[in-house]
Amino acid sequence: MSRFINRALLAGLLGLLSALAWAEEQSTAAAEPGLAISSGSEGGGYWSAAARLQAVVQGLGASAENLPSAGSLANLEAMTDPASPVNLAFAQADAVQYFLYDKPGARPQIDVLENIGQECVFIIAAAGSAAKTDRDLQDADNYRLGIGSHTSGVAVTFNYMSRLVPEFGDIEVVYGDTGAAVEQLGTPDAPVDAVMVVHRPREHSPELDLALRNAERYRVLAIGDKRLTKTPDDGQEVYRAMNLAIPVGEDAPPARVDTICVKGLLVANREKLSEGQQNLMTDVVNSHWMRVFATQ
Repeated sequence: MSRFINRALLAGLLGLLSALAWAEEQSTAAAEPGLAISSGSEGGGYWSAAARLQAVVQGLGASAENLPSAGSLANLEAMTDPASPVNLAFAQADAVQYFLYDKPGARPQIDVLENIGQECVFIIAAAGSAAKTDRDLQDADNYRLGIGSHTSGVAVTFNYMSRLVPEFGDIEVVYGDTGAAVEQLGTPDAPVDAVMVVHRPREHSPELDLALRNAERYRVLAIGDKRLTKTPDDGQEVYRAMNLAIPVGEDAPPARVDTICVKGLLVANREKLSEGQQNLMTDVVNSHWMRVFATQ
């Protein structure tokens, strides 16, 4: 009888210890801050990717918050700010390099988790203009390039391109409504000589759609300077030369565009992620990433 009682007491004690350990684990998890993802403008590509990531994380039983932002550089600033809760961020690969160029001390904090797909550069000019390639932009005098906003990923991309190809630094950047600017290209009152947009290859921006469907009015410049696609010293590829076939319409053949593309990345501040969060993100990347990845 005493042996039976001892076994029962031992089983009860083990059960109690297990329950206490589980309760402590749950208490720790509840006290641990959730994942905070700095994404981009609400409704944009990175914000939408963050929303998909948030849904995956929540489906795995963890908490995550999608925080809109001004763009890649703002995301990286928040993620490396000790006072900010942000521990994950979406950013273009060129924005990461641009950020680290100015803040090399942040390099040990940043861990690239996965890519979210390619984004490509499109520079649109009037069909009657002298510019046909990026070399023509480098050689032109008093050239004006329209970009939507100085805080946009497009601005970051052009700034980084200018570091790789210093001749781009002579181009005057004019910030404003790129849709309206495209409409005026080739006219005497045009505020710019070309417009630059950056987005996924099959994304239909109003600017690129207008240019491709009106080839008699517009030209998408070929971008091919090899300095842009040279691999940096750290071995991390930034730009890749691409020959894109972009759908124009049901009755038209795809438009061929020679350009450069850059990966969008999900990055983490390894100093802000707990071991449990690191394991969670490893699971997300290895087993659930196609639910987050941009397919267009």
